[in-house]
Amino acid sequence: MIRKRKTLRRPPAGLEGLRNRLRAAEDTLRALRAGEVDALVVTRAGDEQVLTLQGADLPYRILLDQMYAGAVTLTPDGAVVYCNRRFAEIVRTPLARVLGSALSRFVTPAEQPALEALLKRGSEERTGGELGLRAGDGTPVPIAVTFAPLRLAGSAGVSGVIGVVVDATERKRQEELHTRLVEQVMTAQDEERARIARELHDETGQALTALLVGLRTIEGSPTVAEAARLARQLREMAAQTLIDVGRISRGLHPGILDDLGLAVAVTRHVQEFARVYGIVEDTRIEGVDSVPLSPLVQNTVYRVLQEALTNVARHAAARRVTVRLVRNETMIELRVRDDGVGFEPGAALGGTTTVDRRGLGLHGMRERAALLGGVVQIESARGNGTMITARFPAHRS
Repeated sequence: MIRKRKTLRRPPAGLEGLRNRLRAAEDTLRALRAGEVDALVVTRAGDEQVLTLQGADLPYRILLDQMYAGAVTLTPDGAVVYCNRRFAEIVRTPLARVLGSALSRFVTPAEQPALEALLKRGSEERTGGELGLRAGDGTPVPIAVTFAPLRLAGSAGVSGVIGVVVDATERKRQEELHTRLVEQVMTAQDEERARIARELHDETGQALTALLVGLRTIEGSPTVAEAARLARQLREMAAQTLIDVGRISRGLHPGILDDLGLAVAVTRHVQEFARVYGIVEDTRIEGVDSVPLSPLVQNTVYRVLQEALTNVARHAAARRVTVRLVRNETMIELRVRDDGVGFEPGAALGGTTTVDRRGLGLHGMRERAALLGGVVQIESARGNGTMITARFPAHRS
Protein backbone atom coordinates (compact mmCIF):
# COMPACT_ATOMS: atom_id res chain seq x y z
CA MET A 1 0.00 0.00 0.00
CA ILE A 2 1.33 3.35 -0.97
CA ARG A 3 1.10 6.04 1.65
CA LYS A 4 0.78 9.58 0.53
CA ARG A 5 3.10 12.06 2.20
CA LYS A 6 1.12 14.75 3.89
CA THR A 7 1.72 18.14 2.46
CA LEU A 8 2.09 21.01 5.01
CA ARG A 9 -0.18 23.83 4.22
CA ARG A 10 1.54 27.17 3.87
CA PRO A 11 -0.31 30.26 4.94
CA PRO A 12 -1.38 32.45 2.13
CA ALA A 13 1.24 34.92 1.05
CA GLY A 14 -1.07 37.76 1.97
CA LEU A 15 -1.43 36.55 5.57
CA GLU A 16 2.35 36.13 6.01
CA GLY A 17 2.95 39.63 4.70
CA LEU A 18 0.35 41.00 7.10
CA ARG A 19 2.08 39.26 10.00
CA ASN A 20 5.45 40.69 8.97
CA ARG A 21 3.99 44.15 8.77
CA LEU A 22 2.37 43.69 12.17
CA ARG A 23 5.67 42.59 13.73
CA ALA A 24 7.47 45.54 12.13
CA ALA A 25 4.83 47.90 13.43
CA GLU A 26 5.10 46.45 16.93
CA ASP A 27 8.89 46.77 16.86
CA THR A 28 8.66 50.34 15.62
CA LEU A 29 6.11 51.24 18.30
CA ARG A 30 8.26 49.67 21.01
CA ALA A 31 11.35 51.52 19.81
CA LEU A 32 9.50 54.81 19.66
CA ARG A 33 8.11 54.39 23.16
CA ALA A 34 11.49 53.41 24.56
CA GLY A 35 13.17 56.38 22.91
CA GLU A 36 15.46 54.11 20.89
CA VAL A 37 14.33 55.64 17.60
CA ASP A 38 13.12 59.18 17.15
CA ALA A 39 10.49 59.72 14.52
CA LEU A 40 7.91 62.03 13.07
CA VAL A 41 4.43 60.84 12.15
CA VAL A 42 3.39 62.71 9.03
CA THR A 43 -0.23 62.58 7.89
CA ARG A 44 -0.76 62.99 4.17
CA ALA A 45 -3.81 62.59 2.03
CA GLY A 46 -4.96 59.01 2.41
CA ASP A 47 -2.21 57.59 4.65
CA GLU A 48 0.28 58.15 7.45
CA GLN A 49 4.04 57.87 7.12
CA VAL A 50 6.62 57.35 9.85
CA LEU A 51 9.85 59.26 9.19
CA THR A 52 12.69 58.17 11.47
CA LEU A 53 15.87 60.11 12.16
CA GLN A 54 18.50 57.77 10.81
CA GLY A 55 21.66 57.90 8.75
CA ALA A 56 22.51 61.47 7.87
CA ASP A 57 19.95 62.74 10.40
CA LEU A 58 21.63 60.98 13.34
CA PRO A 59 24.02 63.87 14.20
CA TYR A 60 21.05 66.22 14.43
CA ARG A 61 19.27 63.87 16.83
CA ILE A 62 22.41 63.67 18.98
CA LEU A 63 22.70 67.46 18.90
CA LEU A 64 19.10 67.86 20.03
CA ASP A 65 19.67 65.45 22.90
CA GLN A 66 22.63 67.56 24.07
CA MET A 67 20.70 70.84 24.00
CA TYR A 68 20.11 72.70 27.24
CA ALA A 69 16.63 73.60 25.97
CA GLY A 70 13.79 71.15 25.41
CA ALA A 71 12.77 70.39 21.82
CA VAL A 72 9.40 68.99 20.76
CA THR A 73 7.63 68.18 17.52
CA LEU A 74 3.85 68.25 17.64
CA THR A 75 1.05 67.17 15.38
CA PRO A 76 -1.32 69.98 14.35
CA ASP A 77 -3.63 69.02 17.23
CA GLY A 78 -0.81 69.20 19.82
CA ALA A 79 0.31 65.57 20.30
CA VAL A 80 4.02 65.00 21.02
CA VAL A 81 5.55 62.84 18.27
CA TYR A 82 9.15 63.70 19.16
CA CYS A 83 10.98 65.28 22.08
CA ASN A 84 14.56 65.34 23.21
CA ARG A 85 15.68 64.14 26.62
CA ARG A 86 15.90 67.65 28.02
CA PHE A 87 12.17 68.19 27.51
CA ALA A 88 11.47 64.93 29.35
CA GLU A 89 13.64 66.24 32.20
CA ILE A 90 11.77 69.55 32.29
CA VAL A 91 8.40 67.82 32.64
CA ARG A 92 9.92 65.20 34.99
CA THR A 93 8.42 62.35 33.01
CA PRO A 94 10.13 59.35 31.35
CA LEU A 95 10.73 59.91 27.66
CA ALA A 96 8.65 56.89 26.67
CA ARG A 97 5.62 58.32 28.48
CA VAL A 98 5.97 61.74 26.88
CA LEU A 99 5.90 60.47 23.29
CA GLY A 100 2.36 60.18 22.03
CA SER A 101 0.93 62.33 24.84
CA ALA A 102 -0.88 65.58 24.29
CA LEU A 103 1.23 68.59 25.25
CA SER A 104 -1.81 69.94 27.09
CA ARG A 105 -1.36 67.09 29.57
CA PHE A 106 1.67 68.92 30.98
CA VAL A 107 0.05 72.36 31.10
CA THR A 108 -1.95 73.62 34.07
CA PRO A 109 -5.70 74.11 33.48
CA ALA A 110 -5.35 77.87 33.82
CA GLU A 111 -2.78 77.91 31.01
CA GLN A 112 -4.75 75.78 28.55
CA PRO A 113 -6.24 78.74 26.62
CA ALA A 114 -2.78 80.32 26.33
CA LEU A 115 -1.34 77.05 25.00
CA GLU A 116 -4.08 76.72 22.40
CA ALA A 117 -3.51 80.28 21.24
CA LEU A 118 0.25 79.73 20.98
CA LEU A 119 -0.19 76.48 19.02
CA LYS A 120 -2.62 78.15 16.65
CA ARG A 121 -0.23 81.00 15.96
CA GLY A 122 2.72 78.60 15.87
CA SER A 123 1.13 76.64 13.03
CA GLU A 124 1.14 79.81 10.95
CA GLU A 125 4.26 81.72 12.01
CA ARG A 126 7.02 81.81 14.54
CA THR A 127 5.71 82.87 17.95
CA GLY A 128 6.65 82.67 21.60
CA GLY A 129 5.43 83.22 25.10
CA GLU A 130 5.49 81.96 28.68
CA LEU A 131 3.46 79.12 30.14
CA GLY A 132 3.11 77.28 33.40
CA LEU A 133 3.77 73.56 33.03
CA ARG A 134 2.70 70.90 35.47
CA ALA A 135 5.40 68.27 35.67
CA GLY A 136 4.73 64.57 36.02
CA ASP A 137 5.25 64.78 39.80
CA GLY A 138 2.84 67.72 40.08
CA THR A 139 5.56 70.36 40.43
CA PRO A 140 4.79 73.66 38.67
CA VAL A 141 7.45 74.58 36.12
CA PRO A 142 7.47 78.05 34.51
CA ILE A 143 8.74 77.87 30.93
CA ALA A 144 9.47 80.13 27.99
CA VAL A 145 8.41 78.52 24.71
CA THR A 146 8.88 79.26 21.02
CA PHE A 147 6.69 77.57 18.38
CA ALA A 148 7.08 77.55 14.59
CA PRO A 149 5.30 75.71 11.75
CA LEU A 150 6.85 72.45 10.48
CA ARG A 151 6.96 72.16 6.69
CA LEU A 152 8.46 68.97 5.24
CA ALA A 153 9.95 68.65 1.79
CA GLY A 154 7.37 67.48 -0.70
CA SER A 155 4.46 68.71 1.38
CA ALA A 156 2.73 71.96 0.50
CA GLY A 157 0.94 72.32 3.82
CA VAL A 158 1.99 72.48 7.44
CA SER A 159 2.75 69.03 8.84
CA GLY A 160 2.98 70.02 12.49
CA VAL A 161 4.53 72.42 14.95
CA ILE A 162 8.06 72.42 16.34
CA GLY A 163 8.85 73.99 19.67
CA VAL A 164 11.79 74.98 21.85
CA VAL A 165 11.11 74.97 25.59
CA VAL A 166 13.33 76.59 28.22
CA ASP A 167 12.87 76.09 31.95
CA ALA A 168 12.39 79.62 33.28
CA THR A 169 12.92 78.61 36.92
CA GLU A 170 16.65 79.37 36.79
CA ARG A 171 16.06 82.63 34.94
CA LYS A 172 13.51 83.75 37.51
CA ARG A 173 15.87 82.75 40.31
CA GLN A 174 18.65 84.79 38.70
CA GLU A 175 16.29 87.76 38.36
CA GLU A 176 15.32 87.48 42.02
CA LEU A 177 18.98 87.18 43.01
CA HIS A 178 19.85 90.23 40.90
CA THR A 179 17.06 92.26 42.51
CA ARG A 180 18.16 91.20 45.98
CA LEU A 181 21.78 92.00 45.22
CA VAL A 182 20.85 95.47 43.95
CA GLU A 183 18.83 96.09 47.11
CA GLN A 184 21.68 94.89 49.30
CA VAL A 185 24.23 96.95 47.40
CA MET A 186 22.11 100.06 47.94
CA THR A 187 21.67 99.17 51.62
CA ALA A 188 25.40 98.54 51.98
CA GLN A 189 26.18 101.89 50.36
CA ASP A 190 23.90 103.68 52.82
CA GLU A 191 25.41 101.79 55.76
CA GLU A 192 28.91 102.59 54.54
CA ARG A 193 28.07 106.27 54.23
CA ALA A 194 26.63 106.23 57.74
CA ARG A 195 29.74 104.51 59.11
CA ILE A 196 32.07 107.00 57.43
CA ALA A 197 29.95 109.88 58.70
CA ARG A 198 30.20 108.52 62.26
CA GLU A 199 33.96 108.05 62.00
CA LEU A 200 34.45 111.54 60.58
CA HIS A 201 32.29 113.05 63.31
CA ASP A 202 33.53 110.96 66.24
CA GLU A 203 37.23 110.83 65.39
CA THR A 204 38.29 113.34 62.78
CA GLY A 205 35.75 115.98 63.78
CA GLN A 206 36.60 115.76 67.47
CA ALA A 207 40.34 115.84 66.71
CA LEU A 208 39.98 118.97 64.61
CA THR A 209 37.89 120.60 67.34
CA ALA A 210 40.60 119.74 69.86
CA LEU A 211 43.20 121.27 67.56
CA LEU A 212 41.22 124.54 67.40
CA VAL A 213 40.86 124.64 71.19
CA GLY A 214 44.56 123.90 71.58
CA LEU A 215 45.55 126.69 69.21
CA ARG A 216 43.47 129.15 71.23
CA THR A 217 45.13 127.88 74.39
CA ILE A 218 48.57 128.49 72.89
CA GLU A 219 47.60 132.10 72.25
CA GLY A 220 47.01 132.59 75.97
CA SER A 221 50.01 130.60 77.20
CA PRO A 222 51.85 132.51 79.95
CA THR A 223 55.28 131.26 78.89
CA VAL A 224 57.07 130.14 75.76
CA ALA A 225 57.77 126.74 77.36
CA GLU A 226 54.06 126.15 78.00
CA ALA A 227 53.25 127.15 74.42
CA ALA A 228 55.90 124.74 73.10
CA ARG A 229 54.48 121.90 75.23
CA LEU A 230 50.97 122.50 73.89
CA ALA A 231 52.31 122.73 70.34
CA ARG A 232 53.94 119.30 70.69
CA GLN A 233 50.65 117.81 71.90
CA LEU A 234 48.77 119.38 68.99
CA ARG A 235 51.35 118.08 66.53
CA GLU A 236 50.89 114.53 67.86
CA MET A 237 47.14 114.94 67.65
CA ALA A 238 47.39 116.18 64.06
CA ALA A 239 49.61 113.21 63.14
CA GLN A 240 47.09 110.77 64.63
CA THR A 241 44.27 112.53 62.77
CA LEU A 242 46.20 112.15 59.53
CA ILE A 243 46.56 108.41 60.25
CA ASP A 244 42.83 108.10 60.93
CA VAL A 245 41.96 109.94 57.70
CA GLY A 246 44.28 107.60 55.78
CA ARG A 247 42.60 104.57 57.35
CA ILE A 248 39.16 105.85 56.38
CA SER A 249 40.43 106.55 52.86
CA ARG A 250 41.85 103.04 52.51
CA GLY A 251 38.54 101.65 53.70
CA LEU A 252 36.76 103.48 50.89
CA HIS A 253 39.22 102.38 48.22
CA PRO A 254 42.52 100.61 48.91
CA GLY A 255 44.81 102.59 46.61
CA ILE A 256 47.62 100.19 47.47
CA LEU A 257 45.90 97.64 45.21
CA ASP A 258 46.45 99.91 42.24
CA ASP A 259 50.02 100.83 43.19
CA LEU A 260 51.57 97.65 44.62
CA GLY A 261 49.17 94.79 43.89
CA LEU A 262 47.03 92.35 45.86
CA ALA A 263 49.84 90.52 47.67
CA VAL A 264 51.27 93.67 49.27
CA ALA A 265 47.79 95.03 50.04
CA VAL A 266 46.75 91.82 51.82
CA THR A 267 50.02 91.62 53.77
CA ARG A 268 49.83 95.21 55.00
CA HIS A 269 46.14 94.97 55.86
CA VAL A 270 46.67 91.84 57.97
CA GLN A 271 49.69 93.40 59.70
CA GLU A 272 47.76 96.59 60.52
CA PHE A 273 44.81 94.53 61.74
CA ALA A 274 47.09 92.51 64.05
CA ARG A 275 48.71 95.68 65.41
CA VAL A 276 45.42 97.46 66.09
CA TYR A 277 43.69 94.50 67.79
CA GLY A 278 46.71 92.88 69.42
CA ILE A 279 46.32 89.57 67.57
CA VAL A 280 49.18 87.39 66.38
CA GLU A 281 49.07 86.96 62.59
CA ASP A 282 50.56 84.40 60.23
CA THR A 283 50.29 85.31 56.54
CA ARG A 284 51.46 83.31 53.54
CA ILE A 285 50.92 84.34 49.91
CA GLU A 286 51.87 82.28 46.86
CA GLY A 287 51.74 83.10 43.15
CA VAL A 288 49.21 85.91 43.41
CA ASP A 289 50.99 88.57 41.37
CA SER A 290 52.63 86.21 38.86
CA VAL A 291 50.07 87.29 36.26
CA PRO A 292 48.07 90.50 36.76
CA LEU A 293 44.55 90.01 38.09
CA SER A 294 41.65 92.16 36.96
CA PRO A 295 40.84 95.10 39.27
CA LEU A 296 37.42 93.60 40.06
CA VAL A 297 38.91 90.27 41.18
CA GLN A 298 41.57 92.01 43.29
CA ASN A 299 39.03 94.29 44.92
CA THR A 300 36.62 91.40 45.64
CA VAL A 301 39.34 89.28 47.28
CA TYR A 302 40.45 92.27 49.35
CA ARG A 303 36.90 93.09 50.46
CA VAL A 304 36.22 89.49 51.48
CA LEU A 305 39.44 89.56 53.54
CA GLN A 306 38.34 92.81 55.17
CA GLU A 307 34.95 91.37 56.11
CA ALA A 308 36.47 88.13 57.40
CA LEU A 309 38.92 90.01 59.64
CA THR A 310 36.18 92.38 60.79
CA ASN A 311 34.18 89.38 61.98
CA VAL A 312 37.28 88.09 63.78
CA ALA A 313 37.70 91.42 65.58
CA ARG A 314 34.04 91.80 66.53
CA HIS A 315 33.00 88.26 67.40
CA ALA A 316 35.84 85.75 67.64
CA ALA A 317 37.80 86.89 70.72
CA ALA A 318 40.76 85.25 68.97
CA ARG A 319 44.44 85.38 69.90
CA ARG A 320 45.79 84.26 66.54
CA VAL A 321 44.69 84.54 62.91
CA THR A 322 46.15 82.71 59.92
CA VAL A 323 45.75 84.03 56.37
CA ARG A 324 46.59 82.03 53.24
CA LEU A 325 46.27 83.44 49.73
CA VAL A 326 47.23 81.02 46.96
CA ARG A 327 46.76 81.20 43.22
CA ASN A 328 47.13 78.65 40.42
CA GLU A 329 46.39 78.92 36.70
CA THR A 330 42.61 78.92 37.08
CA MET A 331 41.72 79.67 40.70
CA ILE A 332 42.64 82.00 43.54
CA GLU A 333 41.91 80.85 47.10
CA LEU A 334 41.72 82.94 50.26
CA ARG A 335 41.63 81.17 53.62
CA VAL A 336 41.21 82.98 56.97
CA ARG A 337 41.39 80.88 60.14
CA ASP A 338 41.13 82.04 63.76
CA ASP A 339 41.36 80.28 67.13
CA GLY A 340 38.41 82.13 68.62
CA VAL A 341 35.14 81.10 70.23
CA GLY A 342 33.53 79.88 66.99
CA PHE A 343 29.81 79.85 66.24
CA GLU A 344 27.05 77.84 64.55
CA PRO A 345 27.11 78.82 60.84
CA GLY A 346 23.49 77.75 60.30
CA ALA A 347 22.22 80.14 62.98
CA ALA A 348 24.30 83.10 61.80
CA LEU A 349 23.27 82.56 58.18
CA GLY A 350 19.56 82.56 58.91
CA GLY A 351 18.81 79.17 60.43
CA THR A 352 17.06 81.00 63.27
CA THR A 353 14.88 84.06 63.37
CA THR A 354 17.77 86.13 64.70
CA VAL A 355 20.52 86.94 62.21
CA ASP A 356 23.42 88.85 63.76
CA ARG A 357 25.83 91.26 62.08
CA ARG A 358 28.23 88.38 61.45
CA GLY A 359 25.52 86.59 59.43
CA LEU A 360 25.03 89.67 57.29
CA GLY A 361 28.78 89.85 56.74
CA LEU A 362 28.93 86.21 55.66
CA HIS A 363 26.03 86.79 53.26
CA GLY A 364 27.88 89.76 51.81
CA MET A 365 31.03 87.71 51.26
CA ARG A 366 29.09 84.95 49.53
CA GLU A 367 27.27 87.37 47.28
CA ARG A 368 30.49 89.16 46.31
CA ALA A 369 32.01 85.80 45.41
CA ALA A 370 28.90 84.69 43.50
CA LEU A 371 29.10 87.73 41.24
CA LEU A 372 32.48 86.45 40.03
CA GLY A 373 31.42 82.82 39.84
CA GLY A 374 33.18 81.99 43.11
CA VAL A 375 32.13 80.38 46.38
CA VAL A 376 32.64 81.00 50.09
CA GLN A 377 32.64 78.15 52.61
CA ILE A 378 32.39 78.58 56.39
CA GLU A 379 33.58 75.94 58.86
CA SER A 380 33.05 76.67 62.54
CA ALA A 381 31.92 75.18 65.82
CA ARG A 382 31.50 76.52 69.33
CA GLY A 383 34.90 76.69 71.01
CA ASN A 384 36.85 75.53 67.92
CA GLY A 385 37.38 78.75 66.01
CA THR A 386 36.34 79.55 62.44
CA MET A 387 37.80 79.00 59.00
CA ILE A 388 36.50 80.93 55.99
CA THR A 389 37.56 79.70 52.55
CA ALA A 390 36.81 81.79 49.45
CA ARG A 391 37.60 80.59 45.93
CA PHE A 392 37.40 82.76 42.82
CA PRO A 393 38.17 82.17 39.13
CA ALA A 394 41.49 83.85 38.41
CA HIS A 395 40.12 85.12 35.09
CA ARG A 396 36.58 86.32 34.48
CA SER A 397 34.81 84.65 31.57
